[in-house]
Amino acid sequence: MIKLFPIRGGYMPASKKDIETARKLFEEGGWGSGDPYGPDQWFSDDAVMRDIVGHAEPLRGKDEIRKFWASQKVGITLRVPVEEIYVAEDHHGVAILWMAYGQIVDEKNENYGKWATFEGMSRLEFNDEGEVTLEVDYHHGGQGITDSWVAHWNARRAMKWEELGAITGA
Repeated sequence: MIKLFPIRGGYMPASKKDIETARKLFEEGGWGSGDPYGPDQWFSDDAVMRDIVGHAEPLRGKDEIRKFWASQKVGITLRVPVEEIYVAEDHHGVAILWMAYGQIVDEKNENYGKWATFEGMSRLEFNDEGEVTLEVDYHHGGQGITDSWVAHWNARRAMKWEELGAITGA
């Protein structure tokens, strides 16, 4: 039997479906998919997005988010594997820790073909339909260069959880 208890603030916490949506938004068909229009499928039409480093002013609505993202052309060379997801206690949201890798495509750059690394987290809120209504990204910007994002990610995943806070980037 499932017992239901009143939720503080009247909000339901994030569901398993919301957690899966959060993961997919960053990895599978989302920000790290190589498709600049991929994230559309998980946003509500009136979603709000902010990136503390990339665009402090909020992007309002799915169309504005799509226009900004496609204009940056980073979706093609960005990978954003999810490290951890934390469920909010008293609202319909999650905090998601991720590692981002952006391939350097400027042929004049000495690191051409390598991957710039940065870690961060995002706050996501969902509506009752399971669509993302708010995304706020927090990170400090670039943290290092690596030859292979896959090798870096695998090495990071092999570390003990408590060791991850002592390292950043590559």
